[in-house]
Amino acid sequence: MTARTTTEAFADAAAAIVEGLDTSHVLARLLSDCAGLVHADAIGLMVLAESGELELLSATSHGMAQLELFQIQRSDGPCIEGVKTGDVTVATSREEIRGRWGNVGEAIADAGFQTVMAFPMRWHGRILGGLNVFKREPGGKNKEDLLLGQAFADLSTAILIQTRDIAAEDITARVRHAIAARSTIEQAKGVLAHKHNLEMDQAYDKLVEKAHAGESTLSEAAAAVVRQAYR
Repeated sequence: MTARTTTEAFADAAAAIVEGLDTSHVLARLLSDCAGLVHADAIGLMVLAESGELELLSATSHGMAQLELFQIQRSDGPCIEGVKTGDVTVATSREEIRGRWGNVGEAIADAGFQTVMAFPMRWHGRILGGLNVFKREPGGKNKEDLLLGQAFADLSTAILIQTRDIAAEDITARVRHAIAARSTIEQAKGVLAHKHNLEMDQAYDKLVEKAHAGESTLSEAAAAVVRQAYR
C-alpha cells in the first residue's frame, strides 16, 4: 500500500466524521495511517465497554490484537495505565517495559518491541479508551510522534462519537455498536483463515481486499463472509 501523508489521513478522518462512514472500516484505515506516520510496527485501539471493562476495538495485526487482549486479561500494561490515569504513557526500552508491567511487559518485550506509547481517547473530560503504539526500535520521547499519536487518538474518539452534542447513553450505544462490528470482523477472519488455510494476519488482509474489491466497508465485507459461511 502506498504511504499516505498526514494531510491525507486527517482529510479522510474528517470526511468520516461529517459523512457518518462505517466506524470499523475508518478506524482500521486510521490505525494503518498512524503506523506509517509515527513509524510504528503495531497499533491497537481499546475502548471501555458498558460494563466498564476494556475491549479491543481495532488492531493492525493479529499479534498486536493478542497483546492487547493479554493486557485486558491481566488488567496491566501501557494502555491500561494510560486509560486509568488519562495521561500519555511512554516506555523506551525493553528493560523499562519489563520493569513497569511485569508479565505483560515480558510479553511485549519478548514480541520484539522496545518502545511503547499509549494515548488516552478523551471526550469532554471522560476517557473512552486508549491508542497503543508499539515500535521494535528503541527511542526517546520524539515530540512529533507524541503529538501525532495523541492527534490520532483524538481523531479515533471523534470518529467513534461523530457529533458534539451527544448524551452519555448515546456514547455507550455507539461504543457497543463498534465492539459488535469488531466481533463480526473477527468471525470473518476465522472463516477466511479456515477456508483458505491462512494465518490470521493474512485472513485480515484478504478481508480488506474483499472490501476494496466490492467497494464495501470492512464491516459489510465481514458480515457477507459470515453470512455465506452459515448458508
